[in-house]
Amino acid sequence: MKTEAYSTFPRFASVLCIAWSALMTGCGDDDPNAATGSGGGSSTSTSASSAGTGSAGEGGAGQGGAGQGGAGATTSSASGTGGGNSSGDTIRFIGRFDTSKPEGPRFSWAGSAIVTRFSGTSISVRFNDESTPDQSNFFQVVVDGESKGVLKVNNQEDLYTVVDGLPDGEHDLLLHRRTEPLVGVTQFLEFVPAQGEALLPVPPAPERRIEVIGDSISAGYGIDGADETCPFTSDTENNYLAYSARTGRLLGADTTIIAWSGRGVVRNYDDEVADTMPEIYGRTIADEEQPAWDFSSWVPQVVVINLGTNDFSINVPGDADFREPFTNAYADLVETVRENYPEALIFCTIGPSLSDSYPPDANALTRARAYIGKVVEDRAASGDDRVRLLEYPEQNGAANGYGCDYHPSAKTNELMATQLSSAIKEELGW
Repeated sequence: MKTEAYSTFPRFASVLCIAWSALMTGCGDDDPNAATGSGGGSSTSTSASSAGTGSAGEGGAGQGGAGQGGAGATTSSASGTGGGNSSGDTIRFIGRFDTSKPEGPRFSWAGSAIVTRFSGTSISVRFNDESTPDQSNFFQVVVDGESKGVLKVNNQEDLYTVVDGLPDGEHDLLLHRRTEPLVGVTQFLEFVPAQGEALLPVPPAPERRIEVIGDSISAGYGIDGADETCPFTSDTENNYLAYSARTGRLLGADTTIIAWSGRGVVRNYDDEVADTMPEIYGRTIADEEQPAWDFSSWVPQVVVINLGTNDFSINVPGDADFREPFTNAYADLVETVRENYPEALIFCTIGPSLSDSYPPDANALTRARAYIGKVVEDRAASGDDRVRLLEYPEQNGAANGYGCDYHPSAKTNELMATQLSSAIKEELGW
């Protein structure tokens, strides 16, 4: 059976990502400035193999694109830094993918992406997805650098028409996962070109690579929501419009996004009992301890850390009790990044949802600035001159709107991406 791709807190307390306890439904939008080549970070690739028979079934308009000759479940990890793909590869995976299953690679992080090139007027894809119809995974569909809508994927289907009705010829396709790990793991099985058509070698991966470590803001929570009053839904989450993915597109870089709503540096949102981001940072699949991620397989030139908002969310401990645990945990995370990527430029970022006005009397922004700033200062004093502090302006809801639960809007994310990309350009000359 096929499914068509379709186009189409009380004050701040809910800002910080209680998605896992409030799963409901909503709707999503397209990015008018879509561009190919963005997505997650580390790449694996495959040549056309594993032929399949993706038979077409009932569906909406445009069905019938799936014929014989699917390609894709077999993968081979990119060697060295993972920056390129071999001659003849027809599929490229951008992000952290678990390639241990013979049926196909599994993935869960927002921003994970799959790139291919094909001939013909249409193409379908086969997924094994754990999400449910009420809270499905969503993919931005980008063809030849232009957004062609959103693909909804869940455990009720396995074969999906990605796009049809294209001019006959060769086309580049990017599928960018808009939803974060809590929605469920996806397994890619194969692409199925129209009958008589084929997958083609994909363009080489860009040399520029960025890794982002964050929470709901980096994941794209609520960006497509109408305003601050809506709760989390998977179809209002849109990593493609998040600053993290936008920055990669602005700089022409592959971008891995390791982000999970509600997770903090040393404490999660409202002391939620769950692993913190430093504890899950080394995972390939976000909620599975194994297989561990092989950091040597893909080495970014830039790492962006955007954490701390959840640590300063509700019932924030006093300075005497909290300064040392937070700074120690943050410093340990920076050290982990440095050990994995000795030459990377690291940005320790603050905001834009942190504020001294909420929670009351917590002085969250001032304290986060001091704590994180001290970590950056200590790195410089120790001889590490490639760690920077970057603070985003506090979000302005009156001027730029809000996403669900007071999360940054699409406009705020655009401003963040402009600021971050400018800082990276200034440092690296990109």
